[in-house]
Amino acid sequence: MFKLRSNTLFILVALAALLGTSYASASPEAAPSAGQPMVAVEVIPVDTQHILIPVFGIVDFVKIPVDLGTFDVLSASSVVELTFNGRIRVSDFQAGSAGAFFELRVDNTATTNGIARAHVEVAEVAQNIPVSITAIFTNLSVGEHTASMWVRGVLNGGWNAYVNQAGWDSNHLVIKEYTPFGISFLPVVHK
Repeated sequence: MFKLRSNTLFILVALAALLGTSYASASPEAAPSAGQPMVAVEVIPVDTQHILIPVFGIVDFVKIPVDLGTFDVLSASSVVELTFNGRIRVSDFQAGSAGAFFELRVDNTATTNGIARAHVEVAEVAQNIPVSITAIFTNLSVGEHTASMWVRGVLNGGWNAYVNQAGWDSNHLVIKEYTPFGISFLPVVHK
């Protein structure tokens, strides 16, 4: 048998009280239901062919018309991480262009936690470029959300921006939702 020092016992009692308080005061949305994981993972194949935007410029991002996929959020207090792994392509650039940015968005909105972009350079024109783009989202409402890709030129525009132009079934979107769970979850996002 072992002996607990008085300060160790105090810490254990305080921790137990704090855990009990956090569960009792948490909203039903903040506390996971029985069997709800702390991290919910979903993988969506992005296998549609010829997802393209015919013309894009440099002022605003333009949405590539076909969405990458939909996913569900379990809690509005979650941190949601999306990662697109696949290929992007631009068929041609206008004179003076430096390339194009592709941006991963949720519900047609860019993340406010950093930048979720990959680029295609002019020297990579007409090539299927393998990329990995990660986006972190907070404050997404409970329910279904849609992931999409947007494109914008750099210094000048271009034609025919694609996601998965060749229709490879290796292109996919990984969604990880970090759900709140008492004090063991701290939804901190460093910008």
